[in-house]
Amino acid sequence: MDVHTAPRFPRPGKGLIGVMVAVTALWVMFAIGLNFAGVSQAVWTPFEGNVDKILSGQIWRLVTAPMLHSVRDPWHFLSTVLGLYFLGTPLEERWGSRRMLAFLFASAAFASAAQVLVGTLIPHIAQPVFYGGLGMVEAVAVAWALAHRNASVRLFFVLPVSGTMLLVFVFVMSVLNVIALRAPQEGLITPFGGMLAGWLFGDFSPVRRYYLKLRFKQLQGQSEALRRLPTSSSRGRSGPPLRVLPGGQKSPPKDKRWLN
Repeated sequence: MDVHTAPRFPRPGKGLIGVMVAVTALWVMFAIGLNFAGVSQAVWTPFEGNVDKILSGQIWRLVTAPMLHSVRDPWHFLSTVLGLYFLGTPLEERWGSRRMLAFLFASAAFASAAQVLVGTLIPHIAQPVFYGGLGMVEAVAVAWALAHRNASVRLFFVLPVSGTMLLVFVFVMSVLNVIALRAPQEGLITPFGGMLAGWLFGDFSPVRRYYLKLRFKQLQGQSEALRRLPTSSSRGRSGPPLRVLPGGQKSPPKDKRWLN
């Protein structure tokens, strides 16, 4: 008899849950405030990705902009949350929450910086204001795909694709958006920055391999230094040599009182 078990849904850790809750809470707060409560747009603007402001020194926008999503498009923030949930959970199980959080925010900042720099160099594809978590999700997708080449994920919850196919899909879609000049809220360059960050900061990163080599050499140096240190036994032998004294004291005579 065949027993069919229900599919097991991913169980994200504390770090990923915190990011997904933060993205959702920010969207709900800004959507209600800007759409219904008459809150001024000035509350939003200090956190969006503004190229001129970032170049003038407001670099915190590189991290805050990926946490903001269009208040008129629920799918904008839902796609970020779902991407983190399905693709980020296996990475967090493998890395732990601390490294996962560092990866997410470093990738988000790197993707935003790429949008600013490339857009400045190529004004035709520049975007003065940008926001959204697409770069972060692209980084997670690339890191997951490189670590799970033979695994499969259901694209759009329907089409099963392997890790390699997912890599091809996200890259081709980003290229097509550039050709069509169809810029998402995050900008045309942010997805490429996210993909590059997923490769640079993931398990198969040349930066990580270089760091591990340096760490290995450091541990080797510490091990060699410990070997050169004198041990406790060698410190005991470092004093004057032992000598055997001739003769010796005879055993004391037995007390006759104990023989009675």
